[in-house]
Amino acid sequence: MIRLILAFALFGLSPLLRAEVPRNFHIPTLYHVGFWVRDIGKARAFYESYLGFGEPYVLNHPDGTLQMAVVKVNERQVIYLFPDASKIKPNGDNLDHLGLLVDNAAALHDYLTARGIAVAAPHPARVGDLIMGVRDPDGHPFEVTQLEPDGQLMQHQGKSLPDARISSHLRSATIAVADLPAAARFYRDILGFREIGTVGGATRMQVSDGTDFVELLPADRKPDAPGARSVPQFTLVVPDAAKAAEILTARSRSGEFPEPAPVSAAADGKRQTSVIDPDGTRVVLSE
Repeated sequence: MIRLILAFALFGLSPLLRAEVPRNFHIPTLYHVGFWVRDIGKARAFYESYLGFGEPYVLNHPDGTLQMAVVKVNERQVIYLFPDASKIKPNGDNLDHLGLLVDNAAALHDYLTARGIAVAAPHPARVGDLIMGVRDPDGHPFEVTQLEPDGQLMQHQGKSLPDARISSHLRSATIAVADLPAAARFYRDILGFREIGTVGGATRMQVSDGTDFVELLPADRKPDAPGARSVPQFTLVVPDAAKAAEILTARSRSGEFPEPAPVSAAADGKRQTSVIDPDGTRVVLSE
């Protein structure tokens, strides 16, 4: 994987200097969630055969072995699967990084630098897009991407979007934080996210120019459920949770895949169901 993780460092800059760098960029959406997996065959089967997503392309190591499988949610959102069980932490946390889209990576770079964030200039990734990396106060890495016409995702527009996919929108990802006020300040005051409320103990920080959000869950409030871990879940949008549960129940009858959880009302009032992937990640399907 292209791990472009840069040190998180704040240094004192005057408010006047910070104001001199305008916010000439937009962050419209979450781009991806990336996970290490123990068995790439089982992970692919879960996300592709069970959840119904397509795989537009893969990325290989120089020796030809698989480095990353890409699962396409929609034309601007994907899930990355990295086949290396050794990278999974003892507590089961297998999140490698989260991804954000930006329309002007150079402007974001200048804006972050003016606010004391040590970040390298955007540069071309192997998949053809411009990327840069940054960590939040808890060390969670984000890969920020500016899509380019020659990039793999743009080259696969209109492809790998099967009718069988259970969802067409990645809405949110949840991360555990040790210091909620510090994390909230980073997402709000540095990245420009909007705090949109607290649901189920998690503070929701919405991307500056869209509706997707990151949930900041205090580390001592992890869900008390099988597989609970530092990164407990991500959420996909479905039009009808009951229908989604019905579809997945039918697909689970072969015995290869798990049955979905019963449909219930979440803390935000939306109906939801969920499934657990082969590596313990809880995939929430929410209206």
